[in-house]
Amino acid sequence: MIEYKHDINRLNSLKKRFNDGVVEKSLRQSVATATSRVRTYISREVRGVYPLRAKDLNGKVQIRKYRQMATRALIYTGRRLPLEQFAPKTRWVTVSSRRKVKSGPRKGSMARRRGVSVAIRRDKGRQLVAGGWYAKGEIMRRAKDGSPRIQYGPSIPGMVAHESVITGATDVARDVLPREFSRRMEVLLEEEGKK
Repeated sequence: MIEYKHDINRLNSLKKRFNDGVVEKSLRQSVATATSRVRTYISREVRGVYPLRAKDLNGKVQIRKYRQMATRALIYTGRRLPLEQFAPKTRWVTVSSRRKVKSGPRKGSMARRRGVSVAIRRDKGRQLVAGGWYAKGEIMRRAKDGSPRIQYGPSIPGMVAHESVITGATDVARDVLPREFSRRMEVLLEEEGKK
């Protein structure tokens, strides 16, 4: 374990030893920096798996600040994303051999229709949307009642909630916060000494 000149775990003793305002300011600034680094880490990790842009993720995060404590909560919000956000491509697909098509350019078991594939995850390649088609900028599929419905993929909160992302984000916070707090204390104490 690394020891820092100003230990964030000893806030009360630091407040007794130094100016209370300096310790509070250091804490606020270091928490803000750690929050920013954690948000960047989460964004990079999720974008490494899913083909999203940083602004797609940053638009779905709320940072909750708690006044009593110098803590932050990153809350990712949003519903499942429409599949058209995952680079849809149309392609010909063979119709199931169980359904013999009686009309069209190809009949019988060789019948084809226009299907659509999407690239949801970078590690899995393109996947065909079963029974889906791409029309007017949306990926549709027939529901059980026969009406067309828009198809959705994963949600951003679901992407972020992966255990490896949460564990890594926690590690980043544990690494950055004490180091940044000690550094900020040094800077602020030096500035105060010059006054």
